[in-house]
Amino acid sequence: MVKDVVPVSSTRVAEACKILENTYRAVNIALVNELKVVFDAMGIDVWEVIAAAKTKPFGFQAFYPGPGLGGALHPDRPVST
Repeated sequence: MVKDVVPVSSTRVAEACKILENTYRAVNIALVNELKVVFDAMGIDVWEVIAAAKTKPFGFQAFYPGPGLGGALHPDRPVST
């Protein structure tokens, strides 16, 4: 199940890494949730915006709006990772 194990100096560093990963994801999902509200008010399809942004070959990671910070659960929409 695990492809690579990345050794770190302590369990504290490992836990801090997990906090950083979770915070990164939560902040970006919260941001896209807020942008969806703004885009909806402007008559812009957030899914089309995300699809277009994903065509950039670098510097963008797609996050999808969904309930709370849990991410998208719609079967046609991938969950942010």
